[in-house]
Amino acid sequence: MKETIELYSFHRCPFAMRVRMTLHEKGLPFQIQEEDLTNFSPRLRRLHPEAKVPVMVHGTRVIYESAIITEYLDDFFPTPIRLMPSQAGERAEVRLLTYWCDHQFKPAIDRLKYGTSRFSDAECLGAPEKVTVLLKELERTLSQTDFLVGGSFSLADIHLFPFCRQLLKITPTPEFLTLFPRVLAWAERLSQRPSFVATMQKN
Repeated sequence: MKETIELYSFHRCPFAMRVRMTLHEKGLPFQIQEEDLTNFSPRLRRLHPEAKVPVMVHGTRVIYESAIITEYLDDFFPTPIRLMPSQAGERAEVRLLTYWCDHQFKPAIDRLKYGTSRFSDAECLGAPEKVTVLLKELERTLSQTDFLVGGSFSLADIHLFPFCRQLLKITPTPEFLTLFPRVLAWAERLSQRPSFVATMQKN
């Protein structure tokens, strides 16, 4: 009997999107517990020491932190697609890009998107310029390839795309985005991937 997969998620959370997209890429059945970010369920609070989404329960194993969950899924379910490169250097690239996303890209997007409703004036100062500098890095990475690492679709793309999507959803659309045609084309390709279409369908 196969062990069931249960995912504690929030539909619009980019970190939870990473996990749902990976599950769909793998073609794995899973059950979703949709959480209220202002009132987490008692079970999630018991499962995660910081009460955050996503949390995945696979059989008796509890795993949290989105990038740890996605790597676990790739290791445990190596078919029908491997999402981590086989070479050690490229695997390190995936992890470095994920770190860059979580610690530089996401915070900069948050300051641009939410502004002084969440951050101080000082924290928001220069937010568009900071995002522009970071997008230049992505544009360079995509200058010779359709994907972020090794020329193939990988967890690097899954990990970064939900945050690029957040940026593209800002209203009004930041004018500087037109300076990054490769990033925009990459984001459009990923938005049309069946795994992402399934990710955004509500149960």
